Amino acid sequence: MKSNISKKAKFLGMLVAMAVSSFNSVEACANEVSDKEVVMGDTKINKKTYVKALEDINIYDSVECNNVLGTLKEGKDLQFNCLWDEGFYEVKYNDSIGFVECNKCNMISKYNFVNMVEFKNDCTMYIEGNNGVTSVVNVEKQAVGGLVKTIGSWSLVYMDETLGYVKSDNLRTLSDSFVVVDESDLMLYLYQDCNLILEAPVITGKEKHETDTGDFKVYEKKKNYTMHGVDQDTGKPYESYVDYCVMYNEKHQEYIHDAKWRSAYEFENRKELVKEHGSHGCDNVDDVTAKTVYYVLKKGDDVIVRP
Repeated sequence: MKSNISKKAKFLGMLVAMAVSSFNSVEACANEVSDKEVVMGDTKINKKTYVKALEDINIYDSVECNNVLGTLKEGKDLQFNCLWDEGFYEVKYNDSIGFVECNKCNMISKYNFVNMVEFKNDCTMYIEGNNGVTSVVNVEKQAVGGLVKTIGSWSLVYMDETLGYVKSDNLRTLSDSFVVVDESDLMLYLYQDCNLILEAPVITGKEKHETDTGDFKVYEKKKNYTMHGVDQDTGKPYESYVDYCVMYNEKHQEYIHDAKWRSAYEFENRKELVKEHGSHGCDNVDDVTAKTVYYVLKKGDDVIVRP
């Protein structure tokens, strides 16, 4: 597994919560001093909880619902303060407080990143240890992390449970939802709203049908779709029916889709089998993963395929 995602996958299945406390001693970054003088300060990542609207709901000034302060749109969230016995959540709203009905919300936790970023180049991250000594970590191109804050020409990024500074021009902002296909460990990672919400085995292209690596965009999605192609080994045409198909590499017709012809054994032993029994270039996943990717990703969302 490359440096952008922990092998232990500690984020799996969790919409965990993190926010960033204020931090000091960052003037070195803003003032463009030498790399060796980058200072971390006492920045910390902490848990925070939010309420997410199940529909468009009113934000009231009190539990008596005397005045409507605004509307929390479906799917949007506000930071949670506390629960009231009257069936309301107290939330932070416009530098003040508001109240929303509990039965119209879900409680969630998540990283409070500004957004997720991809490293455009191999570069260096500077990390300050507990002893005040700054260490250097090399980060590979296409690594993914959470942007905490930008200071001058520097960005504070959280990646693989590590907080450090990198030059901002090495970073690319990612879409709210995106997917990473890592061919080194044949895993797919799906992100939404700065959280890893799903990881699953993936079978990519076999020898002479290798899946392209690089940065792509979703350009189309299809349900109940029959794919057509020509096997380069035999020269014979083939077709495959899939329930869910997310298309991202239009040039070479590479998609993320379910593969009912694949057994659980194949997914479990994919690293040993992919060379001879991989796909024709698409990313084969199980039914649940294909459905989730289909409904989470939108046209224009990022697809990162790492070597």
